[in-house]
Amino acid sequence: MSITRNVVAVDLGAESGRVALCRWDGSEGRLEEVYRFSNRPLVDGNHLLWDLERIWRELVEGLARAAAHASGRIDSIGIDGWGVDYVLLDAAGNQLGPAFCYRDARTGPAMDRAFALIPKDRIYQITGIQFMPFNTIYQLLAHKEEFPQFWEPTARWLTLPEYFQHRLTGVVAAEYTEASTTQLLEVGSRVWSRELAEALGLDLGKFPTIVPAGTVLGPVRPGTVPGLDHSQVIAPACHDTGSAVAGIPFPHARLAFISSGTWSLVGTVLEEPVVETSGAGTHFTNEGGVASTICYLQNVIGLWLLQECLREWNAAGLPLTPAELTAQCLDAPPEGPYFEAEEAQYLAPGNMVERINAGLRAQGFAEERRPAPLAAIILRSLARRYARALDELRTLTGKRLERVAIVGGGVKNEALNRLTELLTGLEVARGPSEAAARGNCAVQLAALAGAVTVAQVAAISARLRPTDS
Repeated sequence: MSITRNVVAVDLGAESGRVALCRWDGSEGRLEEVYRFSNRPLVDGNHLLWDLERIWRELVEGLARAAAHASGRIDSIGIDGWGVDYVLLDAAGNQLGPAFCYRDARTGPAMDRAFALIPKDRIYQITGIQFMPFNTIYQLLAHKEEFPQFWEPTARWLTLPEYFQHRLTGVVAAEYTEASTTQLLEVGSRVWSRELAEALGLDLGKFPTIVPAGTVLGPVRPGTVPGLDHSQVIAPACHDTGSAVAGIPFPHARLAFISSGTWSLVGTVLEEPVVETSGAGTHFTNEGGVASTICYLQNVIGLWLLQECLREWNAAGLPLTPAELTAQCLDAPPEGPYFEAEEAQYLAPGNMVERINAGLRAQGFAEERRPAPLAAIILRSLARRYARALDELRTLTGKRLERVAIVGGGVKNEALNRLTELLTGLEVARGPSEAAARGNCAVQLAALAGAVTVAQVAAISARLRPTDS
């Protein structure tokens, strides 16, 4: 007899969060978004911080609405979100000090200090993780040095999805896919690196125990969320990329993927890591996937470029929307002006139109400030960047690629999809826009059925549909 389930996926994004209810009848499921909220970091002096209490209130509101939609019968809850950012906890499990946003400017200098303590090549050999200034390894080093009054009494630290699961259950645990984003995990053994912790003076005793995706953490603490006292909390692939890849409903044999949103993640699923310490190899990262697989990918700047330009144009009195601009770019040719869409140059917010024009000048192109033509240039530059990443991916893995699955919010950007197909030469397979929520639910359902394997999660993902389809 098939078992029906109601599971809830909380998908936290750096721009917005969403809560989705999945009703599973034993053979297929329906996903319904029941709540969505905005999310932006706060400026506090020279730092960018996350308002954790606001996120918590929104999360609880979303869970309460999901419980009401399901008449109080929720079997399990899972939370995924972006990687690298973290919270320090005292011995009682309470927050210590601020929760920094990964865009905070303190991370660059900390990265240089880390390389003075342990060679860059050695860090990559241990972790197989792409060097990004906001990786947790550099954030923790900066935190320890700038705010020792918070670091010294810390009992444990948790990344943000794990922190909110802790607030629901009281359980302190790090999930493998999320832990892999820290650049503190040994890529082969999948345990915290003692060598890195000792080299950087990061007490390994403050690191949480690592559990695999699909681990049942325990029930929601009584009184935490109305109607959910008996619901289980399951760690899905807590990293939203891991959940998004789990939500891809296509076979991975000859498939690449692009998780397209504020950031773009270009990669493929492998059984074992690839650690190439020279050339393009260090631009790729071996992030964790469901059932100890590897999501071998490159972090690429994404629709953040367009989002920032839209903020400038809206502030200047131009009432433009992403959909309007995309519609005007549908016939944009693959040839034409472009800039090198490299992450470091465009990571910080503000003044994006001028910075992109500086990039155009560097390539010998004329400046462009009109919204629609500049949007077309942004999309062309992103598609060119995807093509280069996929070429490097083929070379490093030897994997034959025939299709690229695009998932995430960017799948709705048909102008970008079209340019990606033309510039990569690969068939573009359009996956779900809410792939992370789908993968999150699929891992929970697999865990409740007692079989968290790649095949089982993929089979469930393929049988989940949004309520409006």
